[in-house]
Amino acid sequence: MYRKDILREYIKNSEIREYSDSIKVRLSKELAEKYDNGEYDNYLRELQKDFNLVSSLNITLPGGAKPVFYLYIVPDENYYDYLNTPPAFRSGGRGGKPVPCYDIDGFNSAYGISQNIAEEFNPNITIARQVNNVHEVAHIFQHQFYSGNSMLGEGFAETIPLYGLDLEDTFEEHKELLNNLREEDILSAKELIDQMRTGKFGEKELKPNKTCSFRESYVSSYLFVRGCIETLKENEKCTREEAIQDFLMLIKNMNNNNEYMIADIAEYIHIPVETLLFGKSLQLSIINNITKKTIAK
Repeated sequence: MYRKDILREYIKNSEIREYSDSIKVRLSKELAEKYDNGEYDNYLRELQKDFNLVSSLNITLPGGAKPVFYLYIVPDENYYDYLNTPPAFRSGGRGGKPVPCYDIDGFNSAYGISQNIAEEFNPNITIARQVNNVHEVAHIFQHQFYSGNSMLGEGFAETIPLYGLDLEDTFEEHKELLNNLREEDILSAKELIDQMRTGKFGEKELKPNKTCSFRESYVSSYLFVRGCIETLKENEKCTREEAIQDFLMLIKNMNNNNEYMIADIAEYIHIPVETLLFGKSLQLSIINNITKKTIAK
């Protein structure tokens, strides 16, 4: 069914503000007045900090590009239509997600948010919210390499703050969740692929009214992607940052999807295909590593 691109029309008629050398903002004339009055300053300071954190991992983008990070702020009313937000994520009257970037100097994706996220932003954020904010910035970098696969995309976006930036160390509630997971609570790669096919990905919450870090499919995807990256790190005797870069390049250059993509990954990281697709040993080993690290502190 044809769906009119109302975000494109909104951006075409929007105003632009340059927050920094790395971040530009697009928004309506009415919202631009609020920007000029400083109402979004707290949020933008946090966004810049999160952008700098992800940038500190020194991810080299294809072609050596250094695009601008665009923030698209849309009105609260019908924000989910502007951002094409899935029904499972429309609760709470606010939302933010990667959207197509219509600016030639930008990343492939921009970050779209409802205005209330910026206007009501509390600079004294929790660790859960910080992880979530970095997660969204990580998506924008990730989309320079690949998009369209929820398991790999959400797993990578969670891996950047929790593993790449070590925020798992201070995210006690998340570590507790992982430590209490039973094997049957973890979805295999095959089960995650099946959820993507049926549109169930992201629906089930392991803890209610929490960030996406506590959704079943996100937790399982995180454990899978982190496991792949840590395996690369061990196999290649390289740094964490180099393993993250290698994983991105691996996915970028693949021609297969779903089960066949998992087969490609399995071959590259030297794990049997059946084990990586249907098994959970890799994911359980990550939980075990996190638990041992916690005990050792």
